[in-house]
Amino acid sequence: METATPSRRQRDALIHAHMPLADTIAAAMAHRYGGLVERDDLIQVARLELVRAAARLNRQQAEPYLRRCIQGAIRHHLRDKVRLVRVSRRAHESGNHPFGHSSLDVTPKGSSSSLLEQLAAPEPEVVPGADLNLDALLDQLPASQAAALRLTLLEGLSLRQAAAQLGISTSSVHRAQRTALAQLRQQVRA
Repeated sequence: METATPSRRQRDALIHAHMPLADTIAAAMAHRYGGLVERDDLIQVARLELVRAAARLNRQQAEPYLRRCIQGAIRHHLRDKVRLVRVSRRAHESGNHPFGHSSLDVTPKGSSSSLLEQLAAPEPEVVPGADLNLDALLDQLPASQAAALRLTLLEGLSLRQAAAQLGISTSSVHRAQRTALAQLRQQVRA
């Protein structure tokens, strides 16, 4: 009978057999990020994850599982340990570089207001047909369709709740809602 985890000899053979896979994945990620990350660092992360994942492996198809584990470990390494924008260590530690994290609530030196207060207020958006009265449009619809729209869209009820309140099936409410929306689209476009 096969045990849940591979023996030491099986694990070592698995690691040696899949070492080129780990190196290939690491090299591809290093190439993807150019000079921002060292290839040797990613190879080390990939190989370490290969050893960890091989110890957990209890399947016949090892390669897809190992590939996912290695890629995940490299992504975690990139996210947690690597600055993908190279800034000198002195500038990074002093915080005097354009890629630092800053809050919009902080008042910059030499300024009387925060960056958030300096932002211009957004222009009100003009929506064509916004002057239409929704109640007047709903009154032009048949009563069942208007009721379905009012309950589901304006009052926020689910189709099931609206159906219970109207005493009809949920599919009838959905059909009435679809038909009403199609008619409203035609009225607004005209």
